[in-house]
Amino acid sequence: MAFTTYEIAYRLDVSEETVRRWIRTGLLKADDATGKYLVQEEDLQQFLKKRGTPAGKAMSWLASMGAAGVRATSPGVAFAASNMVTTAALSGLKLYKVLSGLETVGSDELSGMIDEVDKSMVSLRENLNVLRDQASKIEAQIHELEEIKTKLRDTSTK
Repeated sequence: MAFTTYEIAYRLDVSEETVRRWIRTGLLKADDATGKYLVQEEDLQQFLKKRGTPAGKAMSWLASMGAAGVRATSPGVAFAASNMVTTAALSGLKLYKVLSGLETVGSDELSGMIDEVDKSMVSLRENLNVLRDQASKIEAQIHELEEIKTKLRDTSTK
């Protein structure tokens, strides 16, 4: 997964120019083949680790947790889940700072953070329902294949 300078700046609460400066000075590895900088998730994690900030450590930990947990599902679901986890990890940097007492926010911003958590919960519930629906369809296909196998066995014994 790749991130734009805007996405990184927004989620790390820095200016987009700061992110571009990190890239130009070689602190943050990026690809500009498309005409705009794109930073791979692994490169962003390494950059945050090198900075040694608690937020960087949280980002790396959250992203690695997500990557480890979503690979077992179907590729499309894994991609969506990986994107959600990574996005949540980047958004969670501010949350981490607030929860660990490194940063304070006003009641409006706190309310916004709570709203974001609610949105994430709704999204995860929707994804769970999709997975349940997919599981039902897969179970039906397995049952159908078992019936075919039984019919083939019956045909071979005649």
